[in-house]
Order: sequence, then structure tokens, then C-alpha cells
Amino acid sequence: MSDALTTAAQQAVIAINGLNQVLGKALPVVQSTATTATTGAATLPAAPAGFLNITLPNGTAAKVPYYLP
Repeated sequence: MSDALTTAAQQAVIAINGLNQVLGKALPVVQSTATTATTGAATLPAAPAGFLNITLPNGTAAKVPYYLP
């Protein structure tokens, strides 16, 4: 591989790595699901089918209800 191609490939890997890090911080990650949640003050309008367990960008764990159609 020529020096120019090697440099271009390295720059592409660095760019993809950077994008992965930015998206990882910006988007929550679904870790698992649960059928109950232990905290929360609001009453849901209907019984949820379950909860998505996510980690928010600041590292806080949260449960998000999901409903079946």
C-alpha cells in the first residue's frame, strides 16, 4: 500500500472511531428489559408491556416503558 493510501486508511479509522465515541455519548443504550419499575411518580395511562433499561449519556440508569399495539 502506498503512503497516501495508508494515511487515508488511518484517517478513516480515526474518523470512524471519533464518530462512534460521539454517538455512544449522545444515544442511550438498551441494556435489557423488565416488566416492572420500582420508582416514578407519574401514573401511566395504561399498563406497559415492559420497560427498556437504558443508560443515559451522563451514566444514569433509567427504565423507559414500552407498549404493545
